[in-house]
Amino acid sequence: MQAVFALLFIFLVVAWTLSLYLVWDGTAADEVKASGFLQSWKQQAIWVLPFLMLLVWAIYRLVYAALIGPLLKITHSMKHVISSQYPALGRDRDHLSPGLKLLQQYFVRLKQLTKHDPLTGLNNRVIFEERLQQSVLEGRRSGRKYALVFIDIDDFHSVNHDCGPYIGDGLLRQLARRLSNGLRESDTLARLEEDNFALLLEYSDEDRLTSLVGKIYQYLTRSYTVYGRKVKIGVSVGVALYPDHGQDAEALALKADVALLASQKGDWPVEFYKPSSGEAESSVFSLVQSLVQALEKSEFKLVFQPVMDLKSHNTSYFEALLRWKDPEQHDHPIERTIDLAEKNQLIKPLTNWIIESACQQLQQLAHSRVKIAVNLSMIDLHDKQLPQRIEQTLQQSGVSASQLLIEITEGQIMQEPEKVIGILNHLSDMGISLLIDDFGTGQASLTYLRKLPVAKIKIDQSFVKDMVSNEEDSTIVEATIRLAHTLGIEVVAEGVESSEIHDMLINMGCDYVQGYYISHPLEHDQIINWCDQQQALTAS
Repeated sequence: MQAVFALLFIFLVVAWTLSLYLVWDGTAADEVKASGFLQSWKQQAIWVLPFLMLLVWAIYRLVYAALIGPLLKITHSMKHVISSQYPALGRDRDHLSPGLKLLQQYFVRLKQLTKHDPLTGLNNRVIFEERLQQSVLEGRRSGRKYALVFIDIDDFHSVNHDCGPYIGDGLLRQLARRLSNGLRESDTLARLEEDNFALLLEYSDEDRLTSLVGKIYQYLTRSYTVYGRKVKIGVSVGVALYPDHGQDAEALALKADVALLASQKGDWPVEFYKPSSGEAESSVFSLVQSLVQALEKSEFKLVFQPVMDLKSHNTSYFEALLRWKDPEQHDHPIERTIDLAEKNQLIKPLTNWIIESACQQLQQLAHSRVKIAVNLSMIDLHDKQLPQRIEQTLQQSGVSASQLLIEITEGQIMQEPEKVIGILNHLSDMGISLLIDDFGTGQASLTYLRKLPVAKIKIDQSFVKDMVSNEEDSTIVEATIRLAHTLGIEVVAEGVESSEIHDMLINMGCDYVQGYYISHPLEHDQIINWCDQQQALTAS
């Protein structure tokens, strides 16, 4: 800034000199020429130059008081705030000048501080709460659904105590990067405080959301290498859904916090919000009564999603999916329905209805090539009478056991595995094929996988849907296919929603695919047309 005023002084001197020369060469030429221009300049410079210096100094002091001083104070204040979060910035700036470039740099940093966490670079609480409020307002207008996910590192203070804050900060940065991987533009991620993170996810299908949250949990709990040191952590996850659990941002955050607390105190580290005390009792009682009435009045129905053979391009079988729409046209989440039935001794009649309905559908089709897969509950797999009930249903409907497939999730196997294996072996001896669903998200060991009469495993859609953009998911899927083929087991990939994923799975040697790219779930009266179209395409 001093250079600017020096230039101003030089400019004034040049201007005065030029004006003097014009006078010397013009109207006062006779008087000036007598002593010469240089002599005249020297005589006047004795009082003109001090006057110009005084003028420039006065202007500088005026500008300093009105502009430069306040700018320097602002710059010092900005430096103090920035340096507390970014020590490297301005570390060597003991003397500050109010340059616009420096002010712009500090302003950008301050603007970032108001929106982002300085350690991880993620959104901070202020921005996250704004996004949550905006999403709730958008949900009211458009009917979109959102999941608020709170994530907390278990016993994080022990990491800082045992490994030091430097390792702790590195761990937080790595965890933030893991959370950021694979997020969509519509998703919002933030670090709320020391070891607390939050996710806001838009979703349409609760089953897919559950699978996604489970995948996030598994990804976060893998070991970390922080500055060459191995660190293993646990995390707790609490989830609340809009609009099911809260109609505004504050209520939704409160419910997610309750769910997070339940996950920290409970046996399972991932918890979706559940109503408590009288609210829960009233809600559960009402739902149980509705479930009983639905069984009595046949309010349930099955829809059927085709599973395609990638070698023949024919439909290998249809997966039967349960749907429940009450008389008031309210769709009930199936996962919650199953959980409610299991806890209130209603799962057996519901399972019986599903198997009977599937067999009736096979009987009506009278098509020997059509097969249907049904999903069983964990309680079903502990029922010694299950094989007998299924055999009786098959006999009454005249359906071959080879037309029925049973799907169970990987996690179900690990609950009293010896009992489960006995039931499944009995079903296999009857000629019923077994599939393990959601493979890759549970904890089934290869020892038990080899003991089971498994015909197929189904890779969970959380690994399949992002294969094109996520190299790690692609590697997991390909490795799973190779492992299964080594054990003589066929592989089904679910969640196939694009031609790119379809083609990748073909190149990986996958056997079957299922998903919206093949077909949405079909109503029972659409299956015949689907089969006829498949035959026509194959014939052509």
